[in-house]
Amino acid sequence: MGVSKAVKGALRILSAGLAASILTSVAFAQAVYDSPFGGKSKAETAPAPSKPIPSQLDELEFTGVFAVEGYVTISLYDTKEKRSVWVPLESSEEGYSITDFNEEKGSITVSFGGLSRELAINENEIVTLKQPVPRAGAQRKDKAIAQKDPETLRKEEEARSFVSDLLAGSLAKREENRRAREELINRARNGSERQR
Repeated sequence: MGVSKAVKGALRILSAGLAASILTSVAFAQAVYDSPFGGKSKAETAPAPSKPIPSQLDELEFTGVFAVEGYVTISLYDTKEKRSVWVPLESSEEGYSITDFNEEKGSITVSFGGLSRELAINENEIVTLKQPVPRAGAQRKDKAIAQKDPETLRKEEEARSFVSDLLAGSLAKREENRRAREELINRARNGSERQR
C-alpha cells in the first residue's frame, strides 16, 4: 500500500512549517539577547558579585574565663542578640564550641555551624580571685546569738522527737514490706521449680 499524494503533500507542508517555526524561535531568541532592549546573551552575563553571608560568629565577643580544678568554661557575648553563652572547653553549648584556647597567643578559636573565628582574649584583664585577707588592725565583730526561752526549746525537742519516731516507724514498715515481698518472690520461685 502506498501513501497517497495528498498525505505526502500534507507531511511536506507540516515539516516545512515545523522547521520554519524552530528557525524563527531561534532567531527571535538571538534577537532578544542581542537587542539593546532585551539584555545580553547568557554567555556574556557576568555573575553578580556575591556578598559574604554574615555569620553568628561575627557578632561574638570574648567576655571571660571560669576555671575551677581543671574545668574551663569560656563566656561569649553575642552583641547582636544581646545574650551570653558559657561554653565548656571540652564540649559545646548551643552549637558553639571552643576548638582552640591559646593563653600565650591570647586567643581562642570558636566554631559554629562549620565556620570558625579567632577571638582575642588579651583585650580583657584576667584576674585570679583570692580570699580576702583580714587586715592586721581590723577586729572581728561577732553577732550576738539570741537565746531561746525554755518553752521554745522544749517544743522544738518534742517536734524533733516526733519526726524521728515517725521516720523510724516508716523505715521499720518499709523493711517489713521488703521482707514480705522477698518471701513471696522466693515462694513463687520455689513453686515454679517444683512444677518443672
